[in-house]
Amino acid sequence: MNKIFCISDISKFRSELMGWAIMWIMMLHFTFITIKPLGFIAQYGFAGVDIFMLVSGFGLSFSLDNNGNISSYLRRRLIRIFPTYYLIGIVSSLIIFHDNIPTYLFRYSTIGFWSNGIYWEWYIPSIVALYFVAPLFKKTIDNGYNIVISTIIVLLLVMSFIIVSQEIVNPKDPHFFFLYRTPEFILGMICAFWTKKGITIKYFYCILLLGIPFFILLFPKHHDIYNYKYLSLAFLLPIFVISFTSISKLTKPINPMISLIGKASLEIYLIQAIFFQAIITNKLTINPTWHDGITILLIIICILLGILSHWIINKYVLVCK
Repeated sequence: MNKIFCISDISKFRSELMGWAIMWIMMLHFTFITIKPLGFIAQYGFAGVDIFMLVSGFGLSFSLDNNGNISSYLRRRLIRIFPTYYLIGIVSSLIIFHDNIPTYLFRYSTIGFWSNGIYWEWYIPSIVALYFVAPLFKKTIDNGYNIVISTIIVLLLVMSFIIVSQEIVNPKDPHFFFLYRTPEFILGMICAFWTKKGITIKYFYCILLLGIPFFILLFPKHHDIYNYKYLSLAFLLPIFVISFTSISKLTKPINPMISLIGKASLEIYLIQAIFFQAIITNKLTINPTWHDGITILLIIICILLGILSHWIINKYVLVCK
């Protein structure tokens, strides 16, 4: 009898999970205002990043198994990120920021983000920082200290709750997104450990059962404090993972396309970030009459440009990867 979900599904449908996640993120950024069902789904698209964090932690655990040499592991990870980041960043700087060369280099080095200076977006600086600490997390998990790691996750989530509820961090400070998504990254590494050891799924469901009360506590207050909505949805991450792997099992004919989108998700994410930045800075205005149609068009354009960019960068830039 086929199970609805098992931990190894994260590996089996890894690209599909990233494909669904990036489309959900774009639905959030470009929004729907007249197609109400899509609008309801789109408003929670930030949970697509939660999926990305878990899948990234999961994938890095296996990557570290295949690259015992830490310097080799870091080289491969950084080569995957920074050439793409700098190349697509050129377009962003020309269209949005009008950077000079020193500012451009500073922005895309991620130094600006961590020094409270100029930056483009928060995700790439955050995932790069997690690349460096992932070997330590993995070593701790592999040594059997699941309780220690679980405690770290709980403490980080409690810290996030305190920071949000007391408004210690500005409600729209991008560093908050790094803080509360780090436990999800660690959870991904734990899921990889469970997969390799063939550990039962019951732990995954226990995480969900523990998270539901926090979701119920936080979510109703999201109108009062901006980041409550983001933090509350993090506790439902197991539901999102189970849902999208289940969808992937039901949509096998289109899985190759969703998988292709997932493999190009870095490029798609950065390209959609250019359009998103143009919209929020009023460099690109959308007529309300045609809003939802343009949203669909923008999603399609970002996917096509992202896949094309992914192919070009892998064929002509990352030849030494």
